[in-house]
Order: sequence, then C-alpha cells, then structure tokens
Amino acid sequence: MMTPERILEMRNNPKAPYYVVYEDGDALIVYKKRDVLSVATLDKKTYVHNLQAYLGHYAKESHEQVYLIHRLDVETSGLMIFAKSKTMQEKIKACFEARTVERYYEAVVKESLPIGKVYDVKQYLAEEGMHVIVSDAEHGKEALTHIEVANPIQIGTALKIQIETGRKNQIRLAIHSLGLTLLGDNRYSESDAKRMYLNAYRLVFPKESGLKVLDFSSETLWLNSPQKD
Repeated sequence: MMTPERILEMRNNPKAPYYVVYEDGDALIVYKKRDVLSVATLDKKTYVHNLQAYLGHYAKESHEQVYLIHRLDVETSGLMIFAKSKTMQEKIKACFEARTVERYYEAVVKESLPIGKVYDVKQYLAEEGMHVIVSDAEHGKEALTHIEVANPIQIGTALKIQIETGRKNQIRLAIHSLGLTLLGDNRYSESDAKRMYLNAYRLVFPKESGLKVLDFSSETLWLNSPQKD
C-alpha cells in the first residue's frame, strides 16, 4: 500500500488531475477534477490521459491494481471509487446495480428558484451513438433523479441532487427537462460558462459492499451546508 507520506504528496500535487480521499487494501476513493476522462475513449490521445490510467500508475508503485466500478462525465468533478481486486469490484458493482449506494451531487442553475423546492424526475434514457436521448420504457433505461433547491449564490441557484440510477448524462437531462439551465452545460443547456457546475460530493455504501469505511465526502463547492441524511 501507499505510505501516508506518498498519499499526502499526491493529494497536494496541483498538477495531478485527481487527489486521494481514502485508501486501504480493498479500495481507492479519489476526487476527479473537472475536464478529466474517467476511462480511455476510442481517441488514441486518451489511452494514457484518463483517470483510470493515472490511477493505474499510482497503484503500480505499491504493486497493486485498480478496477473501474463507475464513471463520471468528463466535465463533472467529484468522488469516484476504484476496487483493488476483481472480487471487491464485483461486490461494489452489485451494490450500484441494486441501487443501494447513495450518490449526492451539487449543481448550479442560472435561474432564481424558491429555497426548499423539490423536484423528482423520472425519465427513460437511451444512448444513440455518442448521444443520450429521452426515450420511453420500452427503448430506454429508467433514470431517477431527486433535486432540492438549496441556496442562492452570486451566479444562480445551488441544487442538492441525489440519484438512484447512474445513467450517462442523467442529471444534465433531468435539469434540462425542468426548463432550467445548468451552468457550463453546452450540450443540453447551451451554457458557455468556464466549467460545468456539477460536482459529486458524497458516496455512501451499504454494509454489503464489504468496505471498511462506508461514507465518503469531499468539500462542497456551492452548497452552503449540505445535511447528512
């Protein structure tokens, strides 16, 4: 395993596209910075410039391997978990598939909204090539998104979001379906902010995951005071 000194060194390296939040013999939890691919794409340039590749080199220093479990959109920052064995990968993946992992995000929309307002969005999403579209129950996969208006900030309104499913572009399409503008989302909201204001700040796992620590969080960027449920 990586020494505490090495972990601290990686966490404090401003050039790294991530930092380590927690690590033990079973799992590695990292904070992915924005505009970083989770995995390689068909473009040869991404074979080494993606989070999984970076973490592969990181783990190799301790003669370990990391195994992908879930992804974040390239524009989205936030917490991701990687397993250190195939067995642990399968156990944690099963929890995601069973929808027993709690996933919390924060976002900012440009509209002014009443604090405390809640939206529960149910959609069916389908992938068409590189694009995701809203479909129906027959052709798409269910996407459940729970949104709460949290607090105003200078550039708009911060939202607290919890997802039950982890579909590609799910949160972006849920926000778009409400007629709201996710800042920095130039795909659905046509917003040209410098970054996409979407950040995954908390992951909570069930005991069945086999993890030694179940609740992980990072500092929020726009929420004033996210409450632990």
